Amino acid sequence: MLMRINAHKLGVVKENTLNFTQLQPEQRQAFEEDGFLTVRHALDSETVARLIEVGDRLAAPFLNKAEVLNKPWHNDLDLRPGVLKEDAFYKLIAHSSTVPLVVQLLSPNIHLLSTDIIYKKPEAPDLPPFRRGWHRDLRMPKDVGHQSQPRLGIKVCYCLTDFHGSDSGLTLMARTSQLRTHPLVIPKGQVDPPDLEVCHLDMNAGDALLFENRIYHTATPNRTNRISKKVMFGYAYRWMKPEVYLDVPDERLLEKADPITRQLLGGYRDVDTRPWALQAWATRHGVHPEPVPWMVEG
Repeated sequence: MLMRINAHKLGVVKENTLNFTQLQPEQRQAFEEDGFLTVRHALDSETVARLIEVGDRLAAPFLNKAEVLNKPWHNDLDLRPGVLKEDAFYKLIAHSSTVPLVVQLLSPNIHLLSTDIIYKKPEAPDLPPFRRGWHRDLRMPKDVGHQSQPRLGIKVCYCLTDFHGSDSGLTLMARTSQLRTHPLVIPKGQVDPPDLEVCHLDMNAGDALLFENRIYHTATPNRTNRISKKVMFGYAYRWMKPEVYLDVPDERLLEKADPITRQLLGGYRDVDTRPWALQAWATRHGVHPEPVPWMVEG
């Protein structure tokens, strides 16, 4: 009832557009063990083409900038604010190929935490080994250390171009490192941890990569002959603060949202309000997690 009252305040009751995608047992096992999961053909070719068209328009100042092959960061674009104002990217907020998997891996009590368009121009292939930036997301270790890190968020990386082979511009994953309870050890003169499997994933345009906040990952250079393009949407529990440019829900975005998209945009400002939209959706599809009680009789 509350969900419908909220919708009526917007002037119209909209139907949810999030279709159900079942998380398969082997997918859950892969995510639990590896810390990441690939979803092939998450976006169709028409959607990819539209995202590239809009992304290129937003990235025009970067694309028109002269290339400097020996200055890697000069050739990278990391665009975060204003992404959701474009309808093509707005439609990714509750995309049916990926978001149902995020709900089943976390819970219905989630919202959108971050958005990011990442373009990388080619670099000179003979540059020295790339200095990595291995890290975990959400910065929890900075405050609470590496022990007992909980899974609090999942990022969805949509590939808009092919990523084949190493140094193609795709994010590197250190498989199983989500379970690590201490910092990575990188030997002097090297760039990767020798005791973990560093995964150079082979992805095609339209594929998606899901990875959780605890896994160590890093950016890689683009030493191919074309610009690499990807989009990242991050999701986390609603009591996690979103990045600053998403902090206050944009009423213009909320007005056109169905109930699930409204929840993901932060439409429920009080985190003690139940996540009615995704809770009802998860219950309808039989994937609502068992409730965790405050107390039980002994």
